[in-house]
Amino acid sequence: MSDHIERNIVKQTLPAVVQIVALKKGFLGNYSSAWTGSGTIVDPKGIILTNCHVANPRAMGMPSPPADTLAISINERSDDPPVITYYADIVAQSPELDLAVLKIVGRVDGKSVGRLKLPYLQVGDSDDLELGDIMSIFGFPGIGGETITFTSGSVAGFTKQRGVRARRAWIKTDATIAGGNSGGTAVNHEGKLVGIPTQAAAGEGITPVDARPVVDTNRDGRVDQRDTPMAIGGFINGLRPVNLAVPLLQQAGVKLKGVKSAAPAPSQRSTTRPKSAGTRSSGVTFNNLVFSSRITRDGRPINPSSILPSRLKALYAVFDFKGMRKGTQWSQVWSVNGQKVMEQKDKWADGGSGRKVIQLNGNPGLPDGAYHLVLTVRNEIVAEGDITVGRKDENSDTQISGRIVTQRGKGIGGALVIALKPGVRASDFVRSQDPNMAVTSTKTKRNGNFTFPKQLQKGSAYGLVVVARGYRDMVIEGALRIGANAPEKAQINPLAMMKG
Repeated sequence: MSDHIERNIVKQTLPAVVQIVALKKGFLGNYSSAWTGSGTIVDPKGIILTNCHVANPRAMGMPSPPADTLAISINERSDDPPVITYYADIVAQSPELDLAVLKIVGRVDGKSVGRLKLPYLQVGDSDDLELGDIMSIFGFPGIGGETITFTSGSVAGFTKQRGVRARRAWIKTDATIAGGNSGGTAVNHEGKLVGIPTQAAAGEGITPVDARPVVDTNRDGRVDQRDTPMAIGGFINGLRPVNLAVPLLQQAGVKLKGVKSAAPAPSQRSTTRPKSAGTRSSGVTFNNLVFSSRITRDGRPINPSSILPSRLKALYAVFDFKGMRKGTQWSQVWSVNGQKVMEQKDKWADGGSGRKVIQLNGNPGLPDGAYHLVLTVRNEIVAEGDITVGRKDENSDTQISGRIVTQRGKGIGGALVIALKPGVRASDFVRSQDPNMAVTSTKTKRNGNFTFPKQLQKGSAYGLVVVARGYRDMVIEGALRIGANAPEKAQINPLAMMKG
């Protein structure tokens, strides 16, 4: 790509890239940032495409502080931070694909948005991409400055994903994608949107959580859940092909020309089948189905996962519902390894909308196996999902490597890196210093590189603690989320420590 063409692409793309800021309201009425991400305006009326974990991380089963509203920051100059200008609502989302669509609904100055005519990007056809094609990536990384960032690279390959019918579930690229860029913009040589930076390890490898605190953003001397979450990246970065987002964009009212829809098949997390359209048209929806072995008192899943440990006494399924009426006939059907183990039909008694928890109990414990849950309303399937109890096979562990560096990127030798057991809060470990809370630990080499001596089980989340002389302790809750189909070896992006 010539310098002239690249410059034109940058010039036309910059105004359409936005920063998404989740705001939490304080006791005195002031707002503070809960997390940030990136997005792309795809329609002049204020339609924005982003990641689901940026718009609604709880829909992904991710622990996150509650947000009261989503603010949209507009990029006015490439050398200035973006300015919060609008508020937006979620109009469509797919937790299974980690995609969401927002619509601008108000201005921060209280004025009506009126008929917006915002700069936007045309949606391209991601199926036209080939190996070696140049990609330009835009976004607002949480690490590396407050202004918009541009990187470029090439298409390194394509991967499939179980549960997605499209041949291209992921676009692999060697372009650098830092945390905060998630949900942002990947354009082709024509400057058309063809991909959404979504996760660092492309495909079903290690799944980093972009909404994770890794830097002391509030400058209180500690990295914890009060800091702005950021991503931990991988060695090959992943883009969601924009064709997968076509059904969501159409649902939001975006008119697309010459772009094919790559509609996904039901995935493991949850789904609403097309054949239940009659139920959906009546206003009933069951969304965001996740599984866990424990729940909070108010019904939120604790450490939801696609693989849960053996000998469970109870398996919980949590989902959001809307449009239900008292007395409506509904049912839940559980099966294990294809054999039905429980079917319960009942009349609805939980209100019109909210969150519901159901559970499958076993005494002395639930058997290992592949569990499948089907939820129906008026005898039509509205949602279903899969969960594995017990280890799938003997190759269910992943070796994790990484690097600890200074703020300038220089390796830190002799740093102690500790991975905590699933379910252990890093803050509790810091207080107790109990070695039994750790699953494995190691020290970095002179160049800052490390590899955990013990592999980490797939389908689990692990807290991370890093200690180095002369630097502030790094405490990251649930930093490592390893997918059920992660590779045998995975690399996370360098973690930067601040001087003590």
